[in-house]
Amino acid sequence: HSNSHIEEKITEINSSISSLDKKMEVFTKRLDTAERHIDDAEDLIQNLETNVQHLQEDIVKLRDKTDDLENHSRRCNLHLVGLPEGLEGKDPAAFLEDWLPTFLNLPDLVDKLEIERAHRTFTPKPRDSERPRILIFKLLCFRDKELISRHDSNSGPLIYKNKQVHIFPDLSADLFQKRKSFNEVKHLCKDLEIPFVLLYPARLRIDFKGQHLFFTSP
Repeated sequence: HSNSHIEEKITEINSSISSLDKKMEVFTKRLDTAERHIDDAEDLIQNLETNVQHLQEDIVKLRDKTDDLENHSRRCNLHLVGLPEGLEGKDPAAFLEDWLPTFLNLPDLVDKLEIERAHRTFTPKPRDSERPRILIFKLLCFRDKELISRHDSNSGPLIYKNKQVHIFPDLSADLFQKRKSFNEVKHLCKDLEIPFVLLYPARLRIDFKGQHLFFTSP
């Protein structure tokens, strides 16, 4: 009777072991399948990361190209800041063609200044106590635009009817920020009396000890 009982227990144990082996076999198969799925997912993620990186690089290139095209389309434009409202009359282009050469005293101007179009920024007309809107104008000749810009950068403050006016290039927001980032360095160069010029689009040239040094970031 004792031997029979032991054999029954051994049979139960063997049956349990056999059942565990089957469960382990099923679990192993599932684990293998899960590992394959994980490997496939890792490969997919790696491919996606590579694709995203390429897309980000393409976006940067396209953004730079778009910004360059935008600035190229504005290359003959200038901003006149501070001119009192209404002085330009109903024909701003004609006013600027007559007024600018006299106001800026441009002896190097070869022919009559020709302005293709001019207008105030498209914002509500300010009150008398508020700052006048910017007057944007496009010159027909790029050489004239360079002449005006060069004169403005080399001259002192421009005063008209007791108001200070400024002339700035028409730049995209991104390029404006890039050029603005050099302001602190430009002030430092002035304090140290080191000749410099900020070249287009945003490259600083410093003349130091007989050398031309170029920098693309402050």
